[in-house]
Amino acid sequence: MCLTPRLKIIADSIENCKCVADIGSDHAYLPIYLVKHKKVKKAIATDVNIGPANNSKKRIQLHGLDNFIVIRVGFGLNVLEKGEAEILVISGMGGLLIADILKQSLEIAKSAGQLILQPMRDSYLLRKWLVENGFKIIDVEIVKEGNKFYEIMWVKPYDNVNEPQAINYIDDKLLNKKSLVLKDYIDSKIKEYETIIERVKAQNTFNSIKRYKECIIVLDYYKEVKECLWQNAEL
Repeated sequence: MCLTPRLKIIADSIENCKCVADIGSDHAYLPIYLVKHKKVKKAIATDVNIGPANNSKKRIQLHGLDNFIVIRVGFGLNVLEKGEAEILVISGMGGLLIADILKQSLEIAKSAGQLILQPMRDSYLLRKWLVENGFKIIDVEIVKEGNKFYEIMWVKPYDNVNEPQAINYIDDKLLNKKSLVLKDYIDSKIKEYETIIERVKAQNTFNSIKRYKECIIVLDYYKEVKECLWQNAEL
């Protein structure tokens, strides 16, 4: 079974896990891969809708893994018991939705040893919410699929909420890695915000002016980071 680059990076980071819960599991691809490669002993695949859940169940049966992977239908972490899953995976959703899922079941979220989160957008807002609500970001990666970039973050519950954690549009852990993918990602964000600025500055409404000013700040940040990375690369 072949996984997408995003799911492969997630799968490669999991070893010797008793139970992983894949929230909003897409056809149970990740749980099936983890069980077949003996990375987990048990997996829980969840979906909010019965149709996709049944499709996942059929795929699990096709691989003969009924005794190792269970399907549950419900929203977010509501279908889990406290401490039931050692690792929680939430991928392929918006960052604000992921934050809402964690917020609604915060006790269950914090009972896991690790969370692996892959937001489709609003990763900055998700990271901001995490550090403000008792989580520590352990590692971050950027993965490219086609022409799109996605952020994957490894997170753990954290008791010392008073210890400051810096939150920037790009996580410091990514900047320290200075990967080629990161440079491509920054270029894509610069182009994205330049396009947004050109669009909103012609609208001349209160909201568009506010949006314009916000985008200028973000654009300047990405340009400054790019300049610093390029200068350091030349040293």
